[in-house]
Amino acid sequence: MKALVTGGNGFVGQLLVKKLLNNGNSVRLLSRSTSPITIDDVEIVIGDLTSDRDLSEIAIGCDVIFHCAGEIANQDKMFALNVEGTRKLIDAVHKGYTFDRKPKHWVQLSSVGAYGPSVTPGAERIVDELSDSKPVGTYEITKTLADEMIMESVNNIGMTYTILRPSNIVGTSMSNQSFFGLLKAIEKRRFFYVGSKKTISTYIHVDDVVDALIICSVNKKACNQIFNLSNDCNLSEIVDSISHHSGFNHNFLCVPEKPLRIFVGALSGFFRLPLTKNRIDSLVSRTTYPCTKIKDMLGFSPKKSIPEFSIEYSRYLNG
Repeated sequence: MKALVTGGNGFVGQLLVKKLLNNGNSVRLLSRSTSPITIDDVEIVIGDLTSDRDLSEIAIGCDVIFHCAGEIANQDKMFALNVEGTRKLIDAVHKGYTFDRKPKHWVQLSSVGAYGPSVTPGAERIVDELSDSKPVGTYEITKTLADEMIMESVNNIGMTYTILRPSNIVGTSMSNQSFFGLLKAIEKRRFFYVGSKKTISTYIHVDDVVDALIICSVNKKACNQIFNLSNDCNLSEIVDSISHHSGFNHNFLCVPEKPLRIFVGALSGFFRLPLTKNRIDSLVSRTTYPCTKIKDMLGFSPKKSIPEFSIEYSRYLNG
């Protein structure tokens, strides 16, 4: 197949492009970069989804659109790229379809953030694809709006879609500092549990995300579906893996949640603390994102164990 990829220079996009090429597909890459791009066998189109440049020909001849572009850091730019940029790409696909009349499948890289955080941090919560969308935060809201636009547009542009919603994506080349901070805290024996040791960690390895994106592009059962993707595990499994790898068996403390929240709340107005309200929420979270739907419909299950990856990543960080 011929695939159009946006965000192909990003964490997920780079690996996706390589996997597509290795599988014998041809790739057209939309890139904002004006510097030389050295990817063999890739058709590069310099363009910006936030600019006024006409991109009506960008998807002509393509079978699949992998929309992986997204602003994750600068809140001031999130609406422009995540929402208006998606709208511009939809319009471009529509205009292109009037020329080639070639059906296209749109695979959207989204986020489980669309479902929002737990109303009661620490309470058991199971989130599946039928759960209501209640995003909180600029990134989550803009990604959810983009998902809704795609679902609403399919009847007008000869297109089907799949929306893939991964949890926190990890890999050796990631920029996820929270995972880095977690492993370093364990290695230096500065880690502690909050509330209980039943916390759930919701991560997914980037290799599993790439494999799922590709399966969603070729399996007809994926058409017009939303899939969650997470390889949930107990936080204690990651802690134990790193502890054993580092050569010690440490019985980490479990700090009561309520006094800690009061303490952090009282000092946060005066000091910049490494522990924030959101971080405490994640350290007590018992939310899970089962992969039941993607397993039952497409036969896909994550293969990369997060506790095992934590050891791999620790070795990578320590040379």
